[in-house]
Amino acid sequence: MSMVRGQYAQLMAPGQRKIFVQWNEMMQRELQYPAVFNVETITSMYMDELEFAGTGPMPLKPENTPLYYTRLIQGGTIRSIPLTYGMAARSSFELHDDDQYGIIKQVPKALARSQRFTEEMVAWNIINLGFSTVKSIDGVTLFNNQHPLLGGPTATSYSPGISTIISAAGTYPNRPATDIDLSFAGIQLMTNQFQGMVDGQGLPVTYFPKSILIHFTNRFLARELLGSPGKPGTSTNEINSLLGEDLGYMISNYLTGTSPWFALCEKKYHHLKFVWRQKPKTDFDDDFDTKALKESVVSRFTAIPTNWLGVWGSNGP
Repeated sequence: MSMVRGQYAQLMAPGQRKIFVQWNEMMQRELQYPAVFNVETITSMYMDELEFAGTGPMPLKPENTPLYYTRLIQGGTIRSIPLTYGMAARSSFELHDDDQYGIIKQVPKALARSQRFTEEMVAWNIINLGFSTVKSIDGVTLFNNQHPLLGGPTATSYSPGISTIISAAGTYPNRPATDIDLSFAGIQLMTNQFQGMVDGQGLPVTYFPKSILIHFTNRFLARELLGSPGKPGTSTNEINSLLGEDLGYMISNYLTGTSPWFALCEKKYHHLKFVWRQKPKTDFDDDFDTKALKESVVSRFTAIPTNWLGVWGSNGP
């Protein structure tokens, strides 16, 4: 399909005082996903990642007895396959030549805007769909109340003090057993689940929540919960104990629901990834027969949660 002069007759006539070109005059948001996702580049058609658990607690060795021989535990693999995204526009030679205001010549900027939006949606759908279809390397949904540990029930029997946090032996949660809204109690629950996090053999590990990720409509509530010196929602003089957690919050304009909210550790410690295979490539060409001008943008990328560690989510009330 080509754009031709008959579709844009007003661009052929002089005298237009103002033309409101949306992709030029409406300010576009800065890319948001790089603040959350670890951005990588690969040079092959796919990328595989493999998981291992370390060794468990060291047992007592009675005098003159053999050492206990242990083994590493290999987990599953996860593969990321970049997909191709692209769009093109074609304008007739006459339209391109007779446009009095240079609007048609600005089509590549509109294509670039579309590219940026698609990047955002591919990345954020990892989080939007993390309760339903997007899975971690362990084979269950990214946000799940029962992530299986490679060490199984033995792992959770080793780890001290997590019996009240887990819902099933041999698993660990990064989602409440019953989803909870963004609230004082909800943030307390989240920080406790972060604090008790263990590795595949049940050894305690250090993952601290760094920021809460919210829909933009919840920014006022987030300010009250994380910025007020007094405990939110009370008339007493109690201090806001959440301040000691040193939590910030991040706003996303690409979350599809207002109720879900999330928590993330520092980006370099979690495993949400945006993977480039081919950065956006712009091409221009002329059709030899019609002399029409063709413009396109093509790129290849994907997003993937290699592992669930360091991220947490609640689907709201």
